[in-house]
Amino acid sequence: MCLVLVLVLLSPLVAHSANILGVFMFPSISHQIVYQPIWRELSLRGHNVTVVTPDPLNDPTLTNLTEISVRFTYDFLKENRLQDVMSKDANPFQTFKTIFKLMDKILEAELESPPMAQLLKSEQKFDLILFECFHPALYGLSGRFKAPIIGVSSLGLLTAGYDAVGNPTHPVLYPDVMLNFHSKELGIWEKIQTVFFNLWSRYYYHQVITPRAHELATKYFGEVPYVGDLERNVSLFFLNVNPFMYAPRPNVPAIVEMGQMHIKPPKPLPEDLKKILDSAPQGAVYFSLGSNVKSVNIPEKLRKTIMGALAQLPYLVLWKFEADHLPGKPPNVVIRKWLPQQDVLAHPNIRAFVTQGGLQSTEEAISRKVPLVGMPFMGDQPMNVQKIVDLGIGVGVDPATLTEDQLKKSIIEVAENKKYKRKMEEVNEILFDKPMSGLEKAVYWSEYVIRHGGTRHLRSPTADISWFEYLLVDVVGVLVAILAAILYASYKLAQLSMEFRRQKIKVN
Repeated sequence: MCLVLVLVLLSPLVAHSANILGVFMFPSISHQIVYQPIWRELSLRGHNVTVVTPDPLNDPTLTNLTEISVRFTYDFLKENRLQDVMSKDANPFQTFKTIFKLMDKILEAELESPPMAQLLKSEQKFDLILFECFHPALYGLSGRFKAPIIGVSSLGLLTAGYDAVGNPTHPVLYPDVMLNFHSKELGIWEKIQTVFFNLWSRYYYHQVITPRAHELATKYFGEVPYVGDLERNVSLFFLNVNPFMYAPRPNVPAIVEMGQMHIKPPKPLPEDLKKILDSAPQGAVYFSLGSNVKSVNIPEKLRKTIMGALAQLPYLVLWKFEADHLPGKPPNVVIRKWLPQQDVLAHPNIRAFVTQGGLQSTEEAISRKVPLVGMPFMGDQPMNVQKIVDLGIGVGVDPATLTEDQLKKSIIEVAENKKYKRKMEEVNEILFDKPMSGLEKAVYWSEYVIRHGGTRHLRSPTADISWFEYLLVDVVGVLVAILAAILYASYKLAQLSMEFRRQKIKVN
């Protein structure tokens, strides 16, 4: 009787168990920590999940999970120095081209790895494909396995990416993230730039990157429909954004905003770290430049400037420094190659967080209510730091022009002035006041796509019309033609009338 009851209770789970493939290609832990909760939770819900990732969970308790590690791709970032490729001072047009060429190399290396090659040759069936939507070649997976596909991003989308689902992309209201425009109101030159980049990036993505991606797709997936067409058949996009860091926009139903995917409840600190922070009643500052910049890689001049500023602080400083030794380390500075960031920020003695301004680090600081000093280097970091300043939850400094006095005063200002803490508490309260978590939304909509075999019924008609129809060029053209015809006819009638009058005068 008990066995029957157990089977009855488990039957819905078994009946809805699906085979899910996840391909999360980019070798950056700040990206992967957003995706990890999704594949973990889908596995726990009874689905058979196969994931390709540079950062596997390696959790033996997840019995429904198969992880294919492509950790070797981290070498590509070391060789190509992502910090230089995506520098905040680089030309955005060149950055756009360079980053996609780098992703070509990374993706091709992953697809050629023996475990991935074996998977692609297998007869395995999938009910859903989740993938990091950084490279259009991966839309070919939908053609290879004949399954609906969901794109997942650890931040927003490039302008061209929104075209697949017909999402509004007003160039002035929503400049492309590659431009790193910081101010809320753009000047006329910035408006011209963003309009031009909006048009150029679309052209380059659809006419250069996508055809190149299709060649990659056919090379590794076999004969598949054109990846540009498969992209336009994407079921949903999961975007890890929030209304504070990304301006609210009118999204079509195919856009699901997740947010705070990686935030976890605080855990006790390791005993040595707890003792260090407990012994700092005057307060402590946490310093970390994230996983892509790395403090150990910054220029020596900047490192000396930072150390000079930290040495003058009245606080203990806990610095994530990715080496065993820091020459000239001030006595009030403690270094560790790795730190449990969310748990460190939760310690009551942490008064300020010096950060590169990554989206995930910013959300972690908001979740722990710790004010920020932003020091942006690359990518979306300058934009994020400006949002931090605009929100009043911290201040920003430029590493290119930084002085010891400027950094010291900025940290003390944020640590001592209570207005930053109060504003951070207000932002925290708003950000986490929502009906369901980002993870709950991601899991619900993943299973929704599985249940219905896709989301064609949610597709915006905007995705299926040409640009001239969307901008009503055809309607305006017809109206202009009609107006021109009326004006021409009026002109001819006027000529005839005048000629008639002249003839009449002659007769008289």
